[in-house]
Amino acid sequence: MPTTHLQSAIRRPACGPGDIVTMPRALRRVVAIRRLLTGRAGAGTALLLGLTLSGCSATADAPSTPVTTPPVITAAPAARIVPINSSWTFSVAATGASLRYQWRRNGQPIAGATTAQYTVRPTAMTDGGPLDVVVSNAAGAVTTPAVELRVVTENGPWRTGLRIATSTSPTAFSGFASWVPQAGVASLAALPGGRVIGVFQWFPFDDLASFDRVAVVFSSDSGRTWSAPRRIVVQGFPDTLQRPFDPTITVTADGRLRLYYTSSRSDGGRISGVNGFYSAISTDGVTYTFEPGARFVATRSTVDCAAIHWNNQWHLVSPIGAPDEGGYHAISTDGLTFSRLPDISTRGTPFNVLGNLAIVNGAMRFYGSSPQGIWYADYAASGSWNAPTLLNGVMGGDPAVVEAAPGRWLMVVTQ
Repeated sequence: MPTTHLQSAIRRPACGPGDIVTMPRALRRVVAIRRLLTGRAGAGTALLLGLTLSGCSATADAPSTPVTTPPVITAAPAARIVPINSSWTFSVAATGASLRYQWRRNGQPIAGATTAQYTVRPTAMTDGGPLDVVVSNAAGAVTTPAVELRVVTENGPWRTGLRIATSTSPTAFSGFASWVPQAGVASLAALPGGRVIGVFQWFPFDDLASFDRVAVVFSSDSGRTWSAPRRIVVQGFPDTLQRPFDPTITVTADGRLRLYYTSSRSDGGRISGVNGFYSAISTDGVTYTFEPGARFVATRSTVDCAAIHWNNQWHLVSPIGAPDEGGYHAISTDGLTFSRLPDISTRGTPFNVLGNLAIVNGAMRFYGSSPQGIWYADYAASGSWNAPTLLNGVMGGDPAVVEAAPGRWLMVVTQ
């Protein structure tokens, strides 16, 4: 009798007595083929089906384990500032099975943003906004708290940083090293016991509350090591002024710290007046108390004053405008009410009255910036400023200089 042979090999995991075995898909297909061949081969055809079962399949048709636990967020995204044409990757971490992700901006799903990471590269200021991510599975969903993606312009003061150098001479600095990244407009002051305080405008991308705010650092070893930056707090600061910027730190006769800074009238967030200089007082250098009123306001907006207490008087200097317009110079007996002196003349020179005051060998000296490098000029006993002198090979902006310890000078510049 003609015989048709059909053989299929199906693996079989070991089964114990009493096990219930589900017929694998492969076996069901073989049975169907047998029926088909039996019907087509005719009555005189025998079908020999050889099956090699080598185990109970645990994967082919076994029902999947149901997901009963919803996701749990273990690390949520953090707010970030991102300049135009720069990239940043937000990420989320969660526990749970079969997780799905959907990032959202302003509560709306972002097309293609369906993994645990989401990379942004803004091309316009309008690309910012609140971001969150929905993490889900069959058991539920959880949404992270919204965090801010703040977009800033491509070019800004956050592209520069502060660099520091030491010297045994106040007129020869070299070997500048990074001091504070993404910061500018520094000021230094020496405190008793080899301590030094530094303040500056800070632009950290990972700390939105501190971005474009005044921050402070301290050294307890004459500027060899420094604390991490901290944003200052000005208690009693009026809502009618915009936030402090371009700081200058000074030491009063009784050892307190007075911070001078630029500000202007603000009408509901809109600047409504010319920039002037204000102050706040502190005992620890971190928390300050606003001192009412303006210290000095000219008829034109100005920024970045320098101030110091010298020879029982307070001196304040600031640029008038363009470099060759010179600078303002004002004095005060209490550091609060200033009277204008003759302006500092830089007519016909590239020297900008943008920098800081320092006491050098008992005299008051101003360190300024220019396209040709850092310059300085001493205030003569006659009440006038000497001619500027360039510091050869020292480039940068807003120089700050202090004698941190006898014969140990520090200079910080914006580069």
